[in-house]
Amino acid sequence: MSRARMKHPRAPKLRMTTLACALLALPAFAQTVGQPGRFTPVLGEAQALYPRAPTSIDAPPRTAAVASGDVDYAVNARAALVEVELDRDGVPADGQSPVHVTVRIRGNDGEPLHGESFATIEHSGGRVKLPGARTDELGPAHLDADRATPGVQLRVVDGFAEFDLLAPHDPQDVLLRITAGGETAEGVVSFLPEMREMIATGLIEGIVNFKRDRNSVIDPVRSDDGFERDIRRWEKQFNHGKANAAARTAFFVKGRIKGEYLLTAAYDSDKDVRGRLLRDIDPEEFYPVYGDSSLRGFDARSAQRLYVRVDNKRSYLLYGDFQTGDGLASTTGVGTRGGAIAQRSLGTYNRTATGLGWHYENDRVRTNVFAIEDSLRQVIDEIPSQGSGPYGLANNAVLEGSERVEVIVRDRNQPSRIVSVRPLARLVDYSFEPFSGRILLNQFLPAFDSDLNPVSLRVTYELDQGTEKFWVVGGDGQFRINERFEVGGSYVDDRNPFASFEMGSANVGIRLGKNTFLALEAARTRSDVNTNPINQYSTPALQDLSGEVEGDAYRLEFAHTGEDFDARVFAAQTDPAFNNAASPLYGGRGEYNAEATYRAGERTELYVEALRSEDRNPDGGERDAAGAGVRYKASERITLDGGYRAIRETVGAYSTWSSASPFGDTGGLSGGYATGAAGGALGYGQQPLDPLSGLPVIRSNGTVPTSNLPIGTELSSDTVRLGLGYKVSDRIVIGGEAEQDVRGEDRNRVALGADYQWRERTRLYGRYEKQTGLTSEYGITQAHGESDALVLGVDSSYLRDTQAFTEYRMRDAISGRDLQAVSGIRNQWDIREGLRLSSSAEHVKVYDGQSGDATGLAFALDYSANPLWRGAARIEHRISGDVRETDTDERFDTTLLQLMAARKLNRDWTLLARNYLLRTDYAARGDVLQDRFQLGVAYRDTDRNRVNALARYEYKLEKDESGLVTGSATSGDGGLDLRVAAHIVSTHADWHPSR
Repeated sequence: MSRARMKHPRAPKLRMTTLACALLALPAFAQTVGQPGRFTPVLGEAQALYPRAPTSIDAPPRTAAVASGDVDYAVNARAALVEVELDRDGVPADGQSPVHVTVRIRGNDGEPLHGESFATIEHSGGRVKLPGARTDELGPAHLDADRATPGVQLRVVDGFAEFDLLAPHDPQDVLLRITAGGETAEGVVSFLPEMREMIATGLIEGIVNFKRDRNSVIDPVRSDDGFERDIRRWEKQFNHGKANAAARTAFFVKGRIKGEYLLTAAYDSDKDVRGRLLRDIDPEEFYPVYGDSSLRGFDARSAQRLYVRVDNKRSYLLYGDFQTGDGLASTTGVGTRGGAIAQRSLGTYNRTATGLGWHYENDRVRTNVFAIEDSLRQVIDEIPSQGSGPYGLANNAVLEGSERVEVIVRDRNQPSRIVSVRPLARLVDYSFEPFSGRILLNQFLPAFDSDLNPVSLRVTYELDQGTEKFWVVGGDGQFRINERFEVGGSYVDDRNPFASFEMGSANVGIRLGKNTFLALEAARTRSDVNTNPINQYSTPALQDLSGEVEGDAYRLEFAHTGEDFDARVFAAQTDPAFNNAASPLYGGRGEYNAEATYRAGERTELYVEALRSEDRNPDGGERDAAGAGVRYKASERITLDGGYRAIRETVGAYSTWSSASPFGDTGGLSGGYATGAAGGALGYGQQPLDPLSGLPVIRSNGTVPTSNLPIGTELSSDTVRLGLGYKVSDRIVIGGEAEQDVRGEDRNRVALGADYQWRERTRLYGRYEKQTGLTSEYGITQAHGESDALVLGVDSSYLRDTQAFTEYRMRDAISGRDLQAVSGIRNQWDIREGLRLSSSAEHVKVYDGQSGDATGLAFALDYSANPLWRGAARIEHRISGDVRETDTDERFDTTLLQLMAARKLNRDWTLLARNYLLRTDYAARGDVLQDRFQLGVAYRDTDRNRVNALARYEYKLEKDESGLVTGSATSGDGGLDLRVAAHIVSTHADWHPSR
């Protein structure tokens, strides 16, 4: 069994993720943790709850000994151990302090790997500087051995190499991963706040206005008629109202106090509050290009007038904008990476707001306490894949900056069970379309992953419910008793007078052996439901309840990894009244799963698996399934897999096993803000009010589809399965599987797959599956239900573009982050240096059932090889088919087209042009067209700095003949033809008479 090691002066902070790995601390902190990647205490992030599929991130990276340009990775195939040593931790985040990293690679004999191999360096922050390089890898004198491969490729000679990791500018935990062949060492390097000298800036300004004679024929000066903004927060009138005076003060302070604390504070007495949470750049604000490549950032983020933060090492006290849960627990906003088992999940509480937060952390304790006084109400929408979007939300008037966007992958056999959660970064992984502010992903979101698990988008956001402010208080803590035991808990009390909520949880983590872990958790919630328009719920568990309800939840998770035997057990149960929207396990569910694998020899592997799913609501159904099989490696190229499955199912009122059809939601496809639609995340629109109570009507997530079979119907099926895998070459692997019933209902399934290894750790894959009478490998549907699915995509074991944005940067023209924000191109695979491609194709066909066919095609191209210009193009076409057995024709096609080009014309002139087009063609109603063209020009007098000018031209066209606002395409028969067109021109310039 292969291993990976990392030496580190603060061993408890490391988290490794490989199939089998161990940590080796420096002598001063000598302790062996063993397999921490498979057991994640809450001192890391609370992410996935459930056992992951074999192809998840816990598996070793998919690799192949292939060549890329002049780099030959053949020697990497002999790597058996990766060792990484760091010279220090807790480095100041000053943008320049180095952490020296030593890499050693060993072969199967334990000796240094002879010859020239290559290690891939991936990092979530900071910069890499290779030996002998005059600049870091983001500068012009980089020494990356293979620029076409993601990450930094480090030459390792006879098993030894070294490099420096330069500190980022912001304090954070940087995830560092070193990979050679199939072996990986991964850990966290902590960068603490820089104890810099004090810097302070501020202003005090005042305005005195003497009003004119009211009999004057000249119109009076109106508000904000002058060049400067009027002061409104503090204003006094005198001389019988004929004059007034106003004053404002603002300041920013940052620096060391009392020797060991870092103070950051800001205040603006005239600031517009509640404008935007977690403030960041906005590519739609002002001008698209500024003619310089400077980086813009924000410190002291607060939606209120005051911001204060005091740091001491990894602990801090804060008043400002923050996210509870993982965001508050991390000093960075980036956080650390979780593994397969999280200690706290049922008791997770995620909010985004302005308030008071305290975080304390050392090697054994992590504690968070927060208090928020506001009138916010949290809402969670989960939307089936609509490709890149746009994705319309169920509510209007969203508090800008409060959204938390995540990609959710659910188990195809137990859809109420979440397999993985991947958070998306604002303006990096998603942005907002220019018409109504709906969420637009920068990459096509597949409807299924490579294992045909359904994929959806979950958006958590805040709404102002328009009532008096109330308090939300809470906290959580984890305590590591020793190397084997960790305990923790959480509590929150939301005193919303119209939707009160209280939750408590406790958890225990036990390391039973080097590679054996057990996590236990219990949680209880108390909430008010369905008593007013603010606290409405439409889920099966809560839709029939009203008033104050209480519910409990329990979870057990066990994992063991050994040389010959692996086992995993998951069991969780929630009461129908359990009501924690941040928990991946909703109320009224029972989910149980167990699997074990035994390696009987070098060629033979035996496995068993069993699951049970319960709908614990009234008229709920249940499913029991089990299977066993054997995998046999007949030769170096051929692998055989055979097994037996048994399924027993009782139909309930809701078909929780069925996932929603992809590409069929129209919530993000109707007209924009100008034509009366909403669903955006930038605060456009107004929330509808209940005419009786005057309270806003806050829409909740949709209900689970009802079953198409009578309640209590019992289904059963026993099947046999045979699979074959064939390795055509080192790059190409193909496989197939056939399953046929031998008892019970008439069921069969055929699956085909192919993988092509494009780069060392990047593969192109294709999957096709046709089923009759099955919803999945362990799911039964009506006897004649047929469907097939085709998925084509790209899979990579690299971190998702953790490098900075400099590869997109144009010298003295536009910063890399701004360019990515306006182009919508990211997370692709490299054809060669400076040329990136992204493509995806999916097709789901239902021959007999209550769902329409769905097809999605996407292609994106990004060019950045020329230092004077950048270009990007993306086109996406989605087809949603007609639902059979209905009188309405639900068919519609959607086309999304984005184009961007930026050019440095000469030393002084820069030009950027982009176009966004979205067209939806309905079969039974009018169409919708949105088109925005934008041209930006910047002039910078580089030599004399006498004249600077910015200009922008924009043309917006919107036509909506569908009659839709949000929701299903089945409502209505078309509507009024709405058309809005606008030409927008803006320019700013300044002149310096002398320098």
